Amino acid sequence: MKLLFIGDIVGRSGRKAVKNHLSHNQYDFIIGNVENSAAGFGITDKVYHELKDTGINAMTAGNHTWDKKETLSLINNWDVFIRPANLSNKLPGAGYKIFDVLNKKICVINLIGRVFLYTSNCPFETFNNIYKEIPDDAFVLVDFHGEATSEKQAFGYFAKGRANVICGTHTHVQTNDLKMIDTNTLYITDAGMCGAEYSVLGMEAGSIIERFITQIPHRFTVETKGNIMFNGFSFTIDDDNIIRDYKLISEIYPEEEM
Repeated sequence: MKLLFIGDIVGRSGRKAVKNHLSHNQYDFIIGNVENSAAGFGITDKVYHELKDTGINAMTAGNHTWDKKETLSLINNWDVFIRPANLSNKLPGAGYKIFDVLNKKICVINLIGRVFLYTSNCPFETFNNIYKEIPDDAFVLVDFHGEATSEKQAFGYFAKGRANVICGTHTHVQTNDLKMIDTNTLYITDAGMCGAEYSVLGMEAGSIIERFITQIPHRFTVETKGNIMFNGFSFTIDDDNIIRDYKLISEIYPEEEM
C-alpha cells in the first residue's frame, strides 16, 4: 500500500499544487494538512469538498482550525476532517479517526504543540490516552502541528515504537530529516507546504516585511503569482505494516501550468 502525506496547503496556490501532483493519483491513501487551505486561514465547506474531490482521504489541522466561523457548525459533518486532539473536549470534532483501507486500519491523530502557540493540553499525555483506545493492529500516523523543532523532535522519540509515522507541520519549510528513528517509526520535523514558491510561508512578502519593519499589523494575503510548489513525502507499507520505500517529495510547477 502506498501512502502520501501533504504538507500545509496554503490557499488557492496550494490547492492548485495538490491538484497538479494528484492529477495522476498513484496512492492508496492520502493525508493532507488543510488548516491554511481557505485564503491562508482555516477551511471552508467549499474548500473541504474541493480537496476531498481531489483525492485527499484524511485532513488534519492546527492553530488555524477555527479561523472560519462555519467550521464550528460544520466540523461534525466533515467525515475525514481531524482537528487537534489536545484541545478542550468541549469543542466539536474529532482529534483522531480510524480509516479502513484495503483491509487495514489506519489511525490518523492530530496534535498541536504548546511552545510558541496558544494554550492546549499536553500533546504527550493526549497521545498516551489515545494510544490506549486504538486497535493493536492499527497503523498509526501522527501530524504534530508545532512551532518548535525541539518539541517535535522530542515527541518523535517519545512516541517511537508506538506511532508508525510522526510528521511535523506548521512551519511550512520542509526539513531534510525524513528518517527511521525506530525499527518501524518514520519521522520528519516538517513536511513543508504547498503554495507559491516565491512567498513568505505562502503569503505575499510585502505586507509581512512591513510588519517586521514597523511592528504594525498588516493583512496577510496568499501569494498567487509565480511558480507553485508541492511538498510532502510518500512511503509504502507491507502486509505487516512495515514501512518501506519512503522519500521526500518537493516539486515545482511553472507559472504557466497554473
